[in-house]
Amino acid sequence: MRLFTALRSATGTGPRFVLLMALVTVSSIPLFDGLFGVVAATDNPRRGLDGAVGCLYAAGYDPSTTDLNNLLATLRRPEALVKCLGEQPESYRGTLATLALLAVAGLVYWWLPKVRDRRRAMLPVEEVDADGTLGAELAALREHTGVRSDLRFRVDPRRLTSGASVYGRTGDYTVCLHAGLVARRGTDPEGFRAVVLHELAHVHHRDVDYAYASTALWRVFVLLALLPECALVGWIVALALSGTDSPWWPGALPEMLSTLFACLLLAGLVHLARADLLRRREFHADLQAVAWGAHPATWDRSEPPGVVAPLLRRLTALLRTHPDWAERRRVLADSRRLLRVSPLEMFLTGASASLLYGSLATLPLLSGGRPNALWPTLALVAPVLCCALGLPVVRAVRTDRRTDSGASAGLWFGCGLLVGEFVASGRYRLDWLPQQPQLLLVFLFIGAVPVVWWTQSLRLVLGLSKRRVRRAAAVLCALVTTTLLWAGLLWWRWGGERIALGAGDAGGALAKQYREMVPGRWQDYGFDLSTLSVGMSLLAPLYGDALVAAAALLLWLVPLVLLLLQRAGPGLRVRRTLGAGLAGGLLSGAGMAAAQVALYMQRPATPKARTGPFLIVHAWWMIVGLMAACLLTAALVAAFSRRHWLLRALIAAQVVQLMSYGGVFLLYSADGCLGPLNTVFDRCQWHAHNGLVVDRGVTLLTLPNAVIGAGCAALVGAGVAWSVRRLRGRPRPDVPVLPTSTAPVRRRLRFLKTATVLALGVPALLLTVVLHTQPSSSPVAGRLPQDTDAAAPHHTQGPAGPDKKKPQPTPPARKSKLSTWQVWSWLNNGGSRHAQQIAAASLALNSQVLKAAAQPRNKNGKVSVDEKPFHRLCGALGARVEAAQNYLPVPDQGLQDAWSDALARVRSGARGCQAAMIPPKGAPHRTEAERAQLFTTSLNGIVVGVRGLTSTVKDITKAATWAAK
Repeated sequence: MRLFTALRSATGTGPRFVLLMALVTVSSIPLFDGLFGVVAATDNPRRGLDGAVGCLYAAGYDPSTTDLNNLLATLRRPEALVKCLGEQPESYRGTLATLALLAVAGLVYWWLPKVRDRRRAMLPVEEVDADGTLGAELAALREHTGVRSDLRFRVDPRRLTSGASVYGRTGDYTVCLHAGLVARRGTDPEGFRAVVLHELAHVHHRDVDYAYASTALWRVFVLLALLPECALVGWIVALALSGTDSPWWPGALPEMLSTLFACLLLAGLVHLARADLLRRREFHADLQAVAWGAHPATWDRSEPPGVVAPLLRRLTALLRTHPDWAERRRVLADSRRLLRVSPLEMFLTGASASLLYGSLATLPLLSGGRPNALWPTLALVAPVLCCALGLPVVRAVRTDRRTDSGASAGLWFGCGLLVGEFVASGRYRLDWLPQQPQLLLVFLFIGAVPVVWWTQSLRLVLGLSKRRVRRAAAVLCALVTTTLLWAGLLWWRWGGERIALGAGDAGGALAKQYREMVPGRWQDYGFDLSTLSVGMSLLAPLYGDALVAAAALLLWLVPLVLLLLQRAGPGLRVRRTLGAGLAGGLLSGAGMAAAQVALYMQRPATPKARTGPFLIVHAWWMIVGLMAACLLTAALVAAFSRRHWLLRALIAAQVVQLMSYGGVFLLYSADGCLGPLNTVFDRCQWHAHNGLVVDRGVTLLTLPNAVIGAGCAALVGAGVAWSVRRLRGRPRPDVPVLPTSTAPVRRRLRFLKTATVLALGVPALLLTVVLHTQPSSSPVAGRLPQDTDAAAPHHTQGPAGPDKKKPQPTPPARKSKLSTWQVWSWLNNGGSRHAQQIAAASLALNSQVLKAAAQPRNKNGKVSVDEKPFHRLCGALGARVEAAQNYLPVPDQGLQDAWSDALARVRSGARGCQAAMIPPKGAPHRTEAERAQLFTTSLNGIVVGVRGLTSTVKDITKAATWAAK
């Protein structure tokens, strides 16, 4: 079977090298930004509060409190904060410095081979080849391997070992033969050939390019970015201890330490990843040398004696770039070892993904929102996952061997995501742990479900008969895998992170929203409302996202089609899976009926009262029953399936979903005809509209969530089943990959397969299209408010809820200093501008008043006033005041009260002025005398308000003068 020829000969490490070098490059941008920011603020600490940092301080950011308090404080007015951040000029200093770093790394990469040539006095082969046989043999080996690059051989007379090395740059390589190897040629010609073929294999696999490029970039990064960042943290601590005023001390010490730990983690991960990649390349070079004719016995060598203790050598094995001889012999004896996905490889990939995302989110082009940085991250991570997991599957299917399900690799990938998020991410990096750290375990599911889905679906793709179909299906499965991983990370950014911080529904904001939206006796549904609030916090982050809904549709539809297209054996038939789904659908119906009966006893007396909170609670328990049935069905199907357990679990869960949606529609449409299952009505009548409205809300919340949740439940079910088998000593039976059958498919069977796909796929597709092309009208399907991301120092800020819980008070010992920094930032980032705009509008109105007063008077001593200019000027003043009211509140509560009162007076006067000049439509009729009195009163109110505003601005400026010293 000719399939994916490039994958068969590939080492699979190329995408990992690309990810590694991208991580190093992108990570330098926030480091350089921080360096330049601190250097700019050396002479004047106020410069440290410019830009996005100043907006956060103006909104009430406190580096000495917790992440949760800062989240609630800075997002009291999220629109104003987002506007302030949007008005800040973008800084490209870090990007330009990174480009310079890349240029320096390029120069190092170019000159590194020349430096090595000059440092070591090596001789051309011709000078040590008296009879010309050495050069002829080397040329023959090169011709045998087919290496076409510019290659030269040299001898190092000072190296007496029987080894060799290769170095250089793209298209220009040098193979350095040790003097001991040249002498070994006469006694052990096979060993000589094996060493030379091994080095030529490095050239063939372009290992020299990867190794030297990564080495040059890493050394320059450490020298120009990483070490200065570590020195910067120490310098800031030293300055703060010396008494220098700074907004970063002492409250921001956890943030500085977190940044330092992130740098150390980055250094450790990059070194581990680079060492692991180079070791793997050594194994592939050994295999290639043997394939070219090298004798495997050449590798029967013992480790050279050294001063390093054996135990310490084993502990540091992961740090070395060359494996030991015993491990190399094991790989030569069983090359399938390289087909196994290394836990270290997956862990490093996950951690790299978290670190890469954290750096990408700081880029000017991607800092407008957290999802903006997810796609570039996945564009680098997804090829690594698909290649690392796809190569073993492709080669195992080719040799009819059983492969792992991918669960272990996925869990290690999730562990890497967790560690990277724990160390290098977070909202403000002030807390060592979020309030609910156990929620970080969700990264195990975020990493494992896409990995298992890709592994199992790729096996089915390889069972297809046509090559073009296989390629198209593999590309589709890779895209679905990427989107699934994106959906999981998106859920964390939009909801999971907030819940982990303790702000999922802090202060009962969502419960309050439901009370305001649907008036009624909510006090009778305290437990139901609390459950609804918690559940909506979990379901709402992915609500209404069309891309997530499309991915959820393909998650089960693609495996269903692939399973039905298989022709090998009866084990791949999906009758049992569909039967399990039907059983789960019946279970869901029974659960809904039980909930109906339980709620029937609590129905209000009148149908009108039943359409309030009772209907919301009723629909919510329908959602709970549907989700529970889907998750339970998926867990059981995965636990009892022999192969493709995740794919079968998703298909069964989708059957449960479709049957449950039909049940919900029937319950609410036939309301009044179902006896104890009635919801609102008591008289039998068909209410199709009610059924569609409620079913739409239920479907919107559960259509993607039930599928993705079913994948997580399947992982749990398979894990529990595996644990039980291990405890009983009954491991999962070895199920080999089934070969592709060429027997023709009977027409009746083909018809049944097509009917199955259409019966399940068409309704689901219609639901997905209809739900995401029409606006939602269901009160149950209200999405939690999301704010736009806000950039924090060295990190971007994510969405948060509308919580109005007040932050904890600042300790009195630090209140004056912190309040001064905050008030100064408030003035500098918009407060002063709003005050000046109001003053300018007031002066324009005053000028118009003086201009009108200077006009000649009539016989009654009155002045004829042109109403339109006054109406326009008063409206402009009111608009300026309204913009100031929508700005961030003054961080000091007393000053905020005075500021708010003065603005309210000015706005009231401006409204009165407009009403006096041109009365609005529908306003009560006023006589000329009443209008004149209203105009005079409004002008007096404006004057009093502007005076109060001027006095308040002086107080605010005085409160901010300490920071200007």
